[in-house]
Amino acid sequence: MTTDANTNRALDFLARLGAQPAIAFHENGVATAVRGALTEIGVSWRTDNFGNIIALIPGSKPDGVPPIAFMAHMDHPGFEIVGRDGDYVIGKASGGIPSGAFAPGVPLQVILPAGRRIAAETVGPHGDERQREAQIRLTEAASEDITIPSPAVFDLPDFSIEDDHIVMRAADDLAGGGCILSALASLNGDPPDGDVYGVFTRAEEVGLVGARLLAEARTLPMETLVVSLESSRTLPGAEIGGGPVIRVGDAGSTFNTDAEAALVRAREVLSAEDAGFRCQRQLMSGGVCEASAFNAWGYRSTGVAFPLGNYHNGAADGSIAAEYIHRDDYLNGAALITEAARQVSMRWDTAFSRRIRQVPDAMRARLGG
Repeated sequence: MTTDANTNRALDFLARLGAQPAIAFHENGVATAVRGALTEIGVSWRTDNFGNIIALIPGSKPDGVPPIAFMAHMDHPGFEIVGRDGDYVIGKASGGIPSGAFAPGVPLQVILPAGRRIAAETVGPHGDERQREAQIRLTEAASEDITIPSPAVFDLPDFSIEDDHIVMRAADDLAGGGCILSALASLNGDPPDGDVYGVFTRAEEVGLVGARLLAEARTLPMETLVVSLESSRTLPGAEIGGGPVIRVGDAGSTFNTDAEAALVRAREVLSAEDAGFRCQRQLMSGGVCEASAFNAWGYRSTGVAFPLGNYHNGAADGSIAAEYIHRDDYLNGAALITEAARQVSMRWDTAFSRRIRQVPDAMRARLGG
């Protein structure tokens, strides 16, 4: 578990990100909060041609040590206001929102360019269901202030902590972003051997768009170990409260052992230091994450996932509800990636690697060696 100072900082970063609603292509509020946090902790950053943010802590002895990059996306599923229909506006689904979002009476907030939120609610589906559109009624007289397109998000808590759970509209994937900021803050005063990148991407929920363009552009050095951080639906072996999950693959691809080795080594180090440290390892087949985008372009990639309740704001009863993750899963995830950055050069020195490389002399002799 992290220290009290690190705990407070990690939770503060997440609360600040949660206060900025975002959907794909409308991530400016989150991006502003990310840039502000990076500047505050003294980590240099730049923005690429697509609006992805790339932060860098130079390594203290980078020769021969591959860089490691921790990546999270800034958007979350919601509606994009794409037109007007009489007294209503039309919202098109942006990302994988649940079917309950199209029912009448779902509370929303339409976000104006300056960040002001306008209360709204769904009236019901609009057009053919394959269009994935809803009629939306504004509950404030502000239709003239709404530009087309504009984002609309579910009217759910920005951030709260309830019974050891972090409850928020968009734990997916602001938890990943907060975790990365926490790790960068911890590493900046005492950098590890190799370079460390923090990457904050756009438009993940509509097809990993920012990550795909980033990978295609080879913006990160090809030798970089890429770690995608996500909040992902729970599965057997990836349970809320069991710790962050070292993600060995997703619904699209199997990830890279070399990249994963840094996480496995970090898990061993942290477990030896703290008997209460918890971490899981599992194939998370409930969706596709940004590690697959980098895998497709030849990078060594892997992932970390926070087991998530009410995935994409879909509750078990079909209603729209806040997402939630366990507070300790989030904090242990920050500790895990911080330590992984420090263990890159030692990543193959793990109990399993040592055991699998050593064949007992008696067994070797029986095979004639």
